[in-house]
Amino acid sequence: MQKIPLSDWDPNFIDRSPLFEPLGPLAALFSRFEHWPGLADYQRILAAWPHPIKTLGGMPLKIVAQDGKPPSFEHHYAPRIYLTGEIQTRTENWHDFFQYLSWFMFPNTKALINATHIPHARNRIAGGGALGRRTPIENMLSLFDEGGAVIVSSDPSLLALIRAFRWKELLWQRRDDVMHRLQCITFGHAMYEKALSPYLGMTANAILLECEEDFLGLDWPAKWAWLDDRLVAMLRDSTHLTQPKDLAPFPILGMPGWDAANESEAFYDNTRYFRPGRRIQCREG
Repeated sequence: MQKIPLSDWDPNFIDRSPLFEPLGPLAALFSRFEHWPGLADYQRILAAWPHPIKTLGGMPLKIVAQDGKPPSFEHHYAPRIYLTGEIQTRTENWHDFFQYLSWFMFPNTKALINATHIPHARNRIAGGGALGRRTPIENMLSLFDEGGAVIVSSDPSLLALIRAFRWKELLWQRRDDVMHRLQCITFGHAMYEKALSPYLGMTANAILLECEEDFLGLDWPAKWAWLDDRLVAMLRDSTHLTQPKDLAPFPILGMPGWDAANESEAFYDNTRYFRPGRRIQCREG
């Protein structure tokens, strides 16, 4: 992957790596911008979207400028989204740009993640605790929201190799199966930002999902909708995804074609990146 300065706008960022492919229909909306789009542009595109995006509290999403120190709980980032729909967004900022785009792809999952944080944070403040001391489920949700990916496969044996940390067997010995029967779809906006200046060590916090073979042939909006429904169902199920270790670590640059160096078998011998890891049963849907 080529690197670009994080302050520079690139209307063709999607062409830099297969990692950005899930953003295709959204990237097309910004391809005509020669310079960074402004917050008014974000809001105009949001307003024209055929499916209104709302918080779980029923408030339409709105793009607003980032404010200073919040004077009360209701003005903090997550509560403000839930209560008013206002998502504070910095200009000329890739992190916030990808955060914005993720709401288009996974509106119901994003709304549920946002809403789940609210009672936990409110309880901490009511009990005299610090706003930043999160519960295990909040930590899990934050890890996924920032650096998450969904790995979908029609072959359960490929997902089993991820859970077992058998990276070389998965990504080299079964490379053809991975290319045709497995898809890694980045969820986290911070992971998209990292891909602009990729580095060996980038690791996604993944949720593993089985799918029918026809899923991989769907267009991106259809994939977004399928994934959004599945993720919401999993997050609402109290037996799934309750703590950070329920997410599967995944060395994302090992995906075929996602780094020029991984065309060589020796790439997968780097155990500092492709670590043996913990032997746990990461949650799967």
